[in-house]
Amino acid sequence: MGVGSHRCCETSDPGISYSREGTNIVPLFGDLDASPTGSLEELMLNEGIQRPPSDPFHLAADTEELVETVLPPPGRPGRSSVRFPDFGFPEKPELDKGRAVVMDADFDYYHPLQKRAQVMPMINEVQHHRPRSSDLPEPGASGATPKVRARNEVEVLTRWAVIAGKLMFSSHTLDTVSSIFVLRAMQARLEKSSRVGGWIESRARKVVSQAASLTVQVMEEDGDMYHTDWRSGQRAGALSELFTPEYVDTLMILADASAKVLALQPVLTEAQVPCRIFGDLHGQLRDLLYLFAAYGFPGGDVAGEGGMSYVFNGDFVDRGAHSLEVLGLLMALKVSMPNRVWLVRGNHEDRTMNEKYGFLEECQDRLGENIGRRTHDLFQTAFDQMPLACVVGGQILCVHGGLGDGRWDLNDLRRVRRPLGPSDLDELRWVHNILWSDPIEDDREEQFEEEELGPVFGVHESPRNEKAWLFGWDVTKTWLARNGLAMVVRSHQSKRNGLGFDLMHDERLVRVFSARDYEGHQNDGAVLLVQPRGEDQKDEVHGKKKTQMMSLRAQVLGSYAKAQASL
Repeated sequence: MGVGSHRCCETSDPGISYSREGTNIVPLFGDLDASPTGSLEELMLNEGIQRPPSDPFHLAADTEELVETVLPPPGRPGRSSVRFPDFGFPEKPELDKGRAVVMDADFDYYHPLQKRAQVMPMINEVQHHRPRSSDLPEPGASGATPKVRARNEVEVLTRWAVIAGKLMFSSHTLDTVSSIFVLRAMQARLEKSSRVGGWIESRARKVVSQAASLTVQVMEEDGDMYHTDWRSGQRAGALSELFTPEYVDTLMILADASAKVLALQPVLTEAQVPCRIFGDLHGQLRDLLYLFAAYGFPGGDVAGEGGMSYVFNGDFVDRGAHSLEVLGLLMALKVSMPNRVWLVRGNHEDRTMNEKYGFLEECQDRLGENIGRRTHDLFQTAFDQMPLACVVGGQILCVHGGLGDGRWDLNDLRRVRRPLGPSDLDELRWVHNILWSDPIEDDREEQFEEEELGPVFGVHESPRNEKAWLFGWDVTKTWLARNGLAMVVRSHQSKRNGLGFDLMHDERLVRVFSARDYEGHQNDGAVLLVQPRGEDQKDEVHGKKKTQMMSLRAQVLGSYAKAQASL
């Protein structure tokens, strides 16, 4: 599971109702067409669909009946059907103490053929740990190689760098708070104007309701399939189902409206918890709807305070068969819920990438050459206004790629001016790396013992392009300390046979990828659920509220390829 194996895109919602007849629209935002009602939860129960247990720390008793197989990594014959090995979660005696964000020891797995979810213990394949200094020979010992000595030195230096970073963050707290205060005050003044005209918002809400109805239809389909086979015989695909027969007009309206909303919001946005974080989607609409059905559809509690936020962490288009539908739906969600839905820019929200990897071609094939080009240009205007990052719950940084060389901070990011076109991204290398860089897995050397792949720490050139970096665990830990955050969530990489998520860098960095069976990788798709962990505590001495404690939980949608192989 080293860098060489990756490629870039290389609870019930009580407000949701359902109608089997007539318009079949789910009125998430009120009575749109006076449709008969009945909860989506009731429908799912009638169809034998089960949600995960309400207790996020509950462990399923019937572990022998959990998802049975994973496909073997390439080059390992004779393991075509293998049970998940070693269900035990590795002991972490010191890691969880004092952590503002911790990863749950279980994850939810939704089986698309059985239409049911199970709670599963974390497995070793998604956890990447490096040997600790205490496990290595002393620098002066006879068995210490140059690489071991270098590891020990970096361990020591990083500990000091983390301490210094925390001190630096504390000393610059006033400046940071001032910057945040100014931006939040500006955002509060613009909140009213960030809402588009009533008729546009109403149109966006109807698209969301149509998507909820289409979600129900997907769940009622027999069996499962690859996303490329779904609606494959229709040139319009699901466009008319989502955006009405006048889908060209609706797409243009949503592109223009979302660009205006995005331009009025910060380049570094903030999402409240609870929150779900999605990884790359790449035009795989059916997977997006399936994840909504399995783990929660946006907007069911839109009228309530503290409802679920949604962060979509880039790469919405290219390579998949339904990029127009995915992007149009996400923009409808953004327009209808501007402060609950956050669209973070990925490296494929870019004109150059879209001309190379399929989105422009899809626009022209399905909308006509001239109108398709015009619609594509409107989407590009929205891409250039998208935020580059989102901080969830004040503690988790969501970026599509990663930290690059780590020589930047949140205040640098807050000062970035948009729109950001392709030339702007090329000129600002550190911004380019927010979209393009990749972390080095901690156990990379152990998995490839016969190859000399270099150290797992520091900053190195990336095989992606000449401007991108690979960064190690020491960069992540130091950057987080300097910026007063606890964790990084990033996407950008699909792993063959993977579960759709990985945990690395001393459990301070998580990868999430949401498109199943991407480019033949036989991978599951996943989202991350962020929720409060216990009650907020107060500093008894100073009378101030301490940092909110949060948990991060993976929620997985099983691969169709894996399910077929297990039959």
